[in-house]
Amino acid sequence: MKLVTRAALSWPPSAADPASPSRGLVIHYDSSDQGLARKPHSACLAYWRRTRAFHMGPSRGWSDLGYSWGACPHGYILEGRGLGRYQAAQGTTAGNRDWYSVTLMSGPNEDPTPEQIDAVRQLRAWLMSKGLGAAVKGHRDFFSTSCPGDRLYRLVKGGTFSRSPEEGDDDVSAKDVWTYEIKVPFGTKENPEWQAKSLLLNNNERIRGLEEKVGELTALVRELLKEKS
Repeated sequence: MKLVTRAALSWPPSAADPASPSRGLVIHYDSSDQGLARKPHSACLAYWRRTRAFHMGPSRGWSDLGYSWGACPHGYILEGRGLGRYQAAQGTTAGNRDWYSVTLMSGPNEDPTPEQIDAVRQLRAWLMSKGLGAAVKGHRDFFSTSCPGDRLYRLVKGGTFSRSPEEGDDDVSAKDVWTYEIKVPFGTKENPEWQAKSLLLNNNERIRGLEEKVGELTALVRELLKEKS
């Protein structure tokens, strides 16, 4: 695991209250797209410092960064509150006390990189070696929120983050492909992403409509040719 510690960030030990999270790991995201995958790793470190400053500033007034860890698109785990600390991320007392948290530092329109997914898996395996439970949940499982976004939450429910680092993603099922959602140019604001099966059915309807129009035009051309002859 490629770990960036608090010491490497020149931060003192976390001032958050002690706790003993044992249930599992909770996935989070940022409320806006960050574009960190297209930037150098230094941008991830800058983002992490800004997030800590915001969480400790007048808007939140927390004792430290709200998350236990961050997973950046370049495959690094960034230490937040770290081991054995009470959270400020899940939105409930039990959630903050009994679960560790990790944010993928991304927004609602961003997919995690393979390196990012593997970093979360490595973090989870490391925490499990220290006694953490195997469960993986999303922030919305504890509190009414959009976090961690639909894209990440599908991965949570599909077990992507629950696999060991050695497993990889070769076991994608036909159902996973058939129900995977992608953004389409003709999507609406309320429904910008369509499942593959819906997209295929929609395309079939469009093709049938075009075939009917081509048939009508062909018949019209034939009639015109007859009149000229």
